Amino acid sequence: MSTPLENTDALKRRLLLSLPGAEVEQQITTRLQQLSRQARVNGFRPGKAPMSVVRRQHEARLREEVVGELLQGKFIEGLTEHKLRPAGNPDIKAEPATDSDVLQFSASFEVFPDITLADFGSLSLVLPTASVSDDDVANMIDRLRRQRAEWPDVERAAAPDDRVIIDFVGTIDGEAFEGGTAQDVPIVLGSGTLIGDFEDQLLGASAGDARTVSVTFPADYPRDTLAGKAAQFAVTVKSVQAIQLPETDAEFVQAFGVESGELEGLREALRERLSRELDMALRRRRKGAVMQLLLDQHNMDLPHSLVHQEAHNLAHQAHKRDPAVDPHHDMSPYETEAARRVKLGLLLAEITQREGIRAEPARVRAEIERLAAGFDDRDAVINWYYSQAERLQEIENMALEDQLVDWVLSKVTVTDEALSFDDAVAP
Repeated sequence: MSTPLENTDALKRRLLLSLPGAEVEQQITTRLQQLSRQARVNGFRPGKAPMSVVRRQHEARLREEVVGELLQGKFIEGLTEHKLRPAGNPDIKAEPATDSDVLQFSASFEVFPDITLADFGSLSLVLPTASVSDDDVANMIDRLRRQRAEWPDVERAAAPDDRVIIDFVGTIDGEAFEGGTAQDVPIVLGSGTLIGDFEDQLLGASAGDARTVSVTFPADYPRDTLAGKAAQFAVTVKSVQAIQLPETDAEFVQAFGVESGELEGLREALRERLSRELDMALRRRRKGAVMQLLLDQHNMDLPHSLVHQEAHNLAHQAHKRDPAVDPHHDMSPYETEAARRVKLGLLLAEITQREGIRAEPARVRAEIERLAAGFDDRDAVINWYYSQAERLQEIENMALEDQLVDWVLSKVTVTDEALSFDDAVAP
């Protein structure tokens, strides 16, 4: 018997499901008879309770079970008949029946959209390329030296790159404000740590000097009570310090795990580390470019149920990071990102299915080895991943995503864009 179908929206469908009343009653009676043979009822021996008593105690529950099972079967028949792919569970409601011998229900649900993939051969992408230079390694060594620098006091006026230790009291319209007062604050002049030109106004100051620094908080400052406000800070300079970098001697080199103490050994280790960082950054940029291409080149209706569920997941993740976030209050801040993720998921699933792409074991192994490379006991980490089904599934998904990126890149026209190391690894 044909199952009536209604299209109520772009992706919304409504199946009308009919259950013969006689079939429902027959199944209920059969189950009551089976139950009566073993039912334990107070005042009666097991299996000896009158059918009327068994029916009174169990009919409501059995009716719900029978109707639920029959509806599930009818729903699946309707999906098969109309070749529908539901995106989520149906909302089933009882409907007025035109025939007293029939129980009528409706099942409302969303379906997955039909996806027409773009002609990737006509598309192009610009992808960054970069390499680790000697200057990049030298800059890294300089950063390591600065991390271990000492800051002795100097008896002179503060210059760029000096560090000053200051106390300050901030006011707006003559009134002190919360967070505007601090003591013994170290500031490297020119570092951009403080807002506006605060640091520039301390150039030339010496230990013991008092200065009034005037700045305006940016209009987009995170604290609304300060955003766009003009403030004055009464600053006392307690000391001026000049940076003193350590020598790149054997002791310095050994502090970073190079037992030989040779500077060249440190350079090689840093080059390898920077190369790994660069490789990850380029992979991230490549994947981001491909995903954005997919988003830009495909328009489709999205199942609201999937977007809502993804927004719900994002809200709960935000709650884990910040317990003050109420994951049940308002989903709107998460809906844009949720829609983006659902759309990408549908597109990637479509490509995977059409092209028969599966996670390659060699790719999975390479990804696990890459993750294990930074650990001392590399083999133990590799074995751990293979012994944890959930973690292994995560790696397989990562490998599959990389394969999908490669598939797209094999179809489009790619143009290289040379970047410096710093630009390539920038967020």
